[in-house]
Amino acid sequence: MATMKRGLMITTCLAATLVLCGCITGKQLSPVTADPAMVDGTYTLILYGCINANDVANMAILVDEKSGYTFDVYALDAMYKVKKDLPAARAMNEAQAFLHCSPSAVRESLLRRIADPAGRTIAYELRPLYEPLNSQESEVLRSSYTLKDGKVTASFTLDPTYENKNHAGR
Repeated sequence: MATMKRGLMITTCLAATLVLCGCITGKQLSPVTADPAMVDGTYTLILYGCINANDVANMAILVDEKSGYTFDVYALDAMYKVKKDLPAARAMNEAQAFLHCSPSAVRESLLRRIADPAGRTIAYELRPLYEPLNSQESEVLRSSYTLKDGKVTASFTLDPTYENKNHAGR
């Protein structure tokens, strides 16, 4: 129990540090719900998660190759894969398939648009919404996007409510 509390405290401190650093050193970008019909063009597909069979921290990011922004994921290289130069339809199909890599029941997916301060699309995030079997939460992954000097840095953390309910006693 003490190890879990220590791990939760470290995770919380890391998340707070990322948010504070983002506010000090860059502009926080807030994704908004998007219509899949808006996704056209060519994309770099970032597939985050699906590291093991029980992994629910999964998300796909479609970076518009014409946006002019570079995209970086604040995570170990082993936590994500990158596929470049994909037409929109193929990127969306691969992203949808990726979200179902976990045996957890995906109820639906949620597409969100990530825009720069001028309102131009940089990327889209596609995330799974799970059947709330072991938790009341259907959205278990939090995302944060920080823009600085033409570079977007993405970071991800499990929702603390989900993490507390599903990792208690470990």
